[in-house]
Amino acid sequence: MAAPPPFLDPHPGVPPTLGPDLLGSGPVVSRQPGELAAPSNTTLAVRSRTTTALVPSELELRVVDGLPRWLGRWLSRALLRMTSMVEQPTETMSGPLTPVRSYFRRDRHRHPRVDPETYQLRVSGVRNPRAFTLEELRELPREERLCVMECAGNGNHLMGSAGLLGQARWAGPSLRTILAACGGAGEASHFAFHGLDPIPLIRSGYHYGLSLAELLEADALIALTMNGQTLPRERGFPARLVVPGIYSMSHVKWLGHIEGKTSPHMGIHNRWVFTNHELQDGQWVRVQARWIGLKSLVTRCTRIPTGWLLTGWAWGGRGQIAGVDVTVDGGQTWHAAEVSAPGTYFPEDPLDARSLTDAWWVWNYRWENPAPGEYVVASRARRTDGRLQDFDQDPNVRGHFNQTRVKWRRVAVP
Repeated sequence: MAAPPPFLDPHPGVPPTLGPDLLGSGPVVSRQPGELAAPSNTTLAVRSRTTTALVPSELELRVVDGLPRWLGRWLSRALLRMTSMVEQPTETMSGPLTPVRSYFRRDRHRHPRVDPETYQLRVSGVRNPRAFTLEELRELPREERLCVMECAGNGNHLMGSAGLLGQARWAGPSLRTILAACGGAGEASHFAFHGLDPIPLIRSGYHYGLSLAELLEADALIALTMNGQTLPRERGFPARLVVPGIYSMSHVKWLGHIEGKTSPHMGIHNRWVFTNHELQDGQWVRVQARWIGLKSLVTRCTRIPTGWLLTGWAWGGRGQIAGVDVTVDGGQTWHAAEVSAPGTYFPEDPLDARSLTDAWWVWNYRWENPAPGEYVVASRARRTDGRLQDFDQDPNVRGHFNQTRVKWRRVAVP
């Protein structure tokens, strides 16, 4: 891997520095040479002029706000799990693909067992309503998407951490193909998607609605496989909706009914749950979460012979990533990272450009032999049209969703 380009300041005129609340009121306290950082399962022996110390092969990136800061890493994760939010583990948060076993989970504590022999996907409110068996779905033309799937509240000011995301290769018939097999959408301008996960007498299955225009723009897919495997039960077997570029509250699992409508679906999740408030013409207006905004994240810090390798992802914004800039001094200076485009990920089994529109870009930055001490690191994405990832959250937006601001992490270098 080539060394990164020379330093550049990608944000002229913008003071990209942290405030006292993040950096603290005093100077950063450095560790003495040979002092150990947090324990690690795997270590390397490194000799200095005065002592021999064990240096971990990977350093922990500590969250600076939200539950991990208030409760600690492990207690905050336990609390998230109690509310059925399971983050992707750190050890798989690198590279182009998330393993099926490590994929994040956000659901409602119920994973129904669906009999593939009797399963049917009903489609109503279209020109020719019908039902598809699983075998009929498998016989339809198959398409594939590589895309980021992300919880709408991932990395918000309460959660702090940002592990409710993943990227997989999803395959199955497109929604366009399903509608064509029904003779077209007919008069339907919106669709509601219903899951097969009810609790009798308590609640119906999960449901979420999108406009036909949004679904076609996203190139929505009815996924039957994930990373080449049949969908696992907890991932939505036998079929789930995948809507590239839109947050995962719309990616309905255990899909049982596609309902065509002539007006927007206004179920509880659309109307109340996944919404922010935006300041519009002097009034705070409730707005539904939708498209994933431009983001990036430092995900790992691993040992290399010349220091440390910061790695991460950049995604969202429905535009091509031009680059990622990294800071290791709390935003005082920024340096260009090396970025890999999604089209380079699978040379032996490539995907067409249409299938990669909403995939994350992998980036790496060589942090050459930093002195022992405490550092604050972050990344910031740039698009080819000049758009920059938001440095802070938009003050005209209130809510837990689509938080695109720069995500800061603390790291102690031994």
